[in-house]
Amino acid sequence: MTQVQPSRETAPLEWFDELRESRGVVWDASTSTWYVTRYDDVYELLRDPRLGAQVETYCPPGLTEAQRRTYWRVTEFVDLWPVFSDPPRHTGMRRLLLPLFTPAVVQQVVTAMAESIAVTSPGVPAGRLFGAVVRPALAAGLCRLLDEPADALAELADCATRILALGPIETYDPQAGLRAEQALDELTALVARRCEAPRGTLATALSRALSEGTLNLLDATAVYAQLVSGALEPAAAAVARLLEAVTGSEWATADLKAEVDEAADEALRLATPFHLATRRALTDVPLHGHTVGAGSRVVLVLAAANRDPRRFADPLTFRTDRMGARHVAFGRGRHACLGAALTRNVMREMALELAARGVLEDLPPLSAVWNVDFGGRFVHDMVVERSA
Repeated sequence: MTQVQPSRETAPLEWFDELRESRGVVWDASTSTWYVTRYDDVYELLRDPRLGAQVETYCPPGLTEAQRRTYWRVTEFVDLWPVFSDPPRHTGMRRLLLPLFTPAVVQQVVTAMAESIAVTSPGVPAGRLFGAVVRPALAAGLCRLLDEPADALAELADCATRILALGPIETYDPQAGLRAEQALDELTALVARRCEAPRGTLATALSRALSEGTLNLLDATAVYAQLVSGALEPAAAAVARLLEAVTGSEWATADLKAEVDEAADEALRLATPFHLATRRALTDVPLHGHTVGAGSRVVLVLAAANRDPRRFADPLTFRTDRMGARHVAFGRGRHACLGAALTRNVMREMALELAARGVLEDLPPLSAVWNVDFGGRFVHDMVVERSA
């Protein structure tokens, strides 16, 4: 029983790969956590009924009493997010969100995105493509989804980002906890105003649930936090990885129109914006000679599974001809990302719209500037490669 978590200076993806190849399943006594990293194990455990999403929260050692109060308050709020809930609560919240992802709504999102690209793309230099065209288009789509003006979405997204920056227990920073607590107060006030005078599908549904007493204000805030944090930045990361392939040399036989769906999935696999799926063992689970005891915290490392050479030949290479195993970037089973189909549609239409407008013609190789931490991988910007 040894401490296996990486230091703050260790690249998380490299550590995940090392853990997968050396042990695959390992117990970390310092955080009372089992880490599972190989594709076959992660794939099966994502749907295993012996694991629940509601985790017994562990508090990092060495915190002051005030820091502990902040930690518990914010982590207990995050536990309310639909993705971290179990039935019957999870079932009810998922049902409430389903109207946001109908084909008609998806088409509205795609249309808003295309309209944004039409305005921002003419004459844009390669080094500004991501910041001036891609990110605003994704934001426009999310504005349409939530029926929010751009400035209001920016305010919501800022709060959600600061809450998400709390990070996993392995890398918890008390200062990030304070910022997350402040953001929680701000976001709760914003959601209260939305529900008092609702407009759009989401606010209307949440306002009704509040009136009926099936949700409280903190529940409604959790829904907003998950939708905003789980939509914009992960899609941006995957689109950035796709643009790296489209403009670089790794996708030598690029035929974007013919292979766009396969390319989008490969970009999602390689990006895997959220590295971890955290679970709790509901009963003892035997796993490769170990016994994962009931109540144990189990971290399924999606990023490691998506880079497993046992399932993906040349796992770090962008290939559109992969057959069989599917990536687990969206999770799997009842806790799979509800917006998976929307994200794939957004990526597909983003790429085709950029190509149709000639934006991708003769572009130099673009490289993503990544913000990587233990829990996720998101893109700051894209720049022209120096060698280009």
